[in-house]
Amino acid sequence: MDKIKFKRLLFDVACGAVSCDGDIDDREVRELEQIDKSTAYFEEIDLSNNLRRFFEMFKENPNKTINNVLTKLEYEKFDPVQEMLILEITLRLIYADTVIHEKEKEYIQNIRSCLDLKDDLIKQRFGDINFLFQSSEVIKISSGPSKKSESKTVDVESFKNMYANFDLKKKK
Repeated sequence: MDKIKFKRLLFDVACGAVSCDGDIDDREVRELEQIDKSTAYFEEIDLSNNLRRFFEMFKENPNKTINNVLTKLEYEKFDPVQEMLILEITLRLIYADTVIHEKEKEYIQNIRSCLDLKDDLIKQRFGDINFLFQSSEVIKISSGPSKKSESKTVDVESFKNMYANFDLKKKK
């Protein structure tokens, strides 16, 4: 996948993380803007126009907008670095308002089901986030065939204090 296409998809995944609980919280938007300012992840993307466009689509049809993002993820092949980046950005944005809603857990589970990362690698990077690793339920996004070789399963349990204090270094 070329860089620009990945950045656009990562941006859509990020917008989905901000909006998936039905509440576009200012803290989540500020975190997205901070990621944009401090990284090259969304370089070459007009943040304000694309953010406005995504949120307008979300307000018109929330389920369709989120499902479109997840469907794009399901049918793409990513390298491990891209997959870790997708998880990291999603986790940061979901936790930005310090409240993890059930719809946000469902969103990250659906994202996780689209990735090929091994659980051990995720645990090394993010710690033991139970709902990313265990479940008796396989989450499917669409009925069409996937390019992925196997489904991932996840469990909705606990996700607290993962990214509670992003700006501690900056405040010192």
